[in-house]
Order: sequence, then structure tokens, then C-alpha cells
Amino acid sequence: MFKSCAFLIVITILIGGWFMIRHPLQRRAGLEARDKELAESIETKRQEIAKLLENQRRFKTDADFIETIARQNRRVFPGELIFIFQD
Repeated sequence: MFKSCAFLIVITILIGGWFMIRHPLQRRAGLEARDKELAESIETKRQEIAKLLENQRRFKTDADFIETIARQNRRVFPGELIFIFQD
């Protein structure tokens, strides 16, 4: 009789312990996933910043780069003749 009561107490403690640690473990997994997403987002932003800094440097030193960007934005030199083709 005493052994079966002790067994039930141990089982009850184990089940109670499991329910007590289950929620924090699930929350931790969710937080780790969010942390990974944020780390990827930070890395993407760092790459964007590096690209912008490179473009900024090129605007200061590379005349061909400036002309390429101007042409992409449909800018022309004064007096230049342009043709616009529409599909």
C-alpha cells in the first residue's frame, strides 16, 4: 500500500514538473526562432548598407557610374537627341 502511494506521488510530481517546464521550453523555442529571423534581417540590412555605401563612394569617384544611373532615370545631356520607343 505504501509503495503504491509513493509511486503515485512520484508520478504526480513528474507529471506536474513536466507541465511546469513545458511552457517555458515552448516559449524559448519561439524566442530562438524569432532571434534567428531578426539576425537574418540584420544581415540583410548590413548588406544593403554596404551596397549603399559603395554606391555613395562611386558617386564621388566614378563618372561612368553617374552617367549609367542618370540614363536609367531617363536623364540626358543638354542638347542630346533622344528617341523613345513604346511597345
